[in-house]
Amino acid sequence: MNLYRFAVFTEEKQFNVINGQYQDPGDLYFAIYIDGEITNTFPSKNDEYVFDASQSSCTNGATVSWDEDSWSAAINFSNYSAGNMSRTKCAMYFKKQLTAADYITSLVDTSTELVYDETADNNLRYIGADPNNYVLFNNELWRIIGVMNNIDDGTGKKETRLKIIRDESIGNYSWDNKGENGENDWTTASLQTVLNSGAYYNRTSGECPYGQNGATTSCDFTSTGLTEDAKSLISNAVWNLGGSNTYNDVTASMFYERERGTGVYSGRSTTWTGQIGLIYPSDYGYATSGGSGIDRAECLASVLYNWDNLSDCYNNDWLYIGASQWTITQNFAYI
Repeated sequence: MNLYRFAVFTEEKQFNVINGQYQDPGDLYFAIYIDGEITNTFPSKNDEYVFDASQSSCTNGATVSWDEDSWSAAINFSNYSAGNMSRTKCAMYFKKQLTAADYITSLVDTSTELVYDETADNNLRYIGADPNNYVLFNNELWRIIGVMNNIDDGTGKKETRLKIIRDESIGNYSWDNKGENGENDWTTASLQTVLNSGAYYNRTSGECPYGQNGATTSCDFTSTGLTEDAKSLISNAVWNLGGSNTYNDVTASMFYERERGTGVYSGRSTTWTGQIGLIYPSDYGYATSGGSGIDRAECLASVLYNWDNLSDCYNNDWLYIGASQWTITQNFAYI
């Protein structure tokens, strides 16, 4: 196989190559397109552009590829067949790298399973009884809660992030069991430790919190814990820990505001910076699409406590599992 690599040219030579004036031996010249526009420079490695192989091609039977590591073009002449001594011309196309969040956002106009939650952050969420929001992560099925805006990475920099949840439970464990009722503080909670520095995070086995008064049960995450590849895809985020001093009169939007508020049990933190958390009550509320009898707007106007009597709301909410599940929100009123 005849394979030749060509490093990125200097700016002057790039200009000459594009204009067909390249007279060096090799009978080869390039045309470079970025976002469909011809240019005299290759994109730099840090510009978040990717090589578009579907559009790129060469004449005379040659083929072109792009080496991401060396950031250079590779031309394969194994099927080369030139007529009339013509030069080989390679058109190379580059396009902006589309993130998962960008891709999901692009689906809004064509999907009834995605809606903006109309909060101040204007997050985009999957809704309905069983939306097509499955992704393969950590070599297992997870589901996308939504595209979340204004997520602080812990340094003050705010980004748009995907928020995902495992499709199946990892087990039945205590949120926190220091003493009889725990400390009502996610920053030190027993489950938080398991998820962010303990057995689950390290893909090992050990003891996990169960019941009260510091009791534990054996837990084995050697096949379900996070892989190194999965951990490389998770970044720190500031999780809001604001609580609610009532629970039977709160709608999804009210929960959303209180989760981001300063109402906490005495001495507890209002935020936690880390990687793995739990859903919020508002995540559950905003995931409904409503039904034929009660639509989504009516569900969102109803307090979550009353959803037990509103089957159109919970039966059309993919985060409803028919059983109790932990949220990251602390109980503001008491321990």
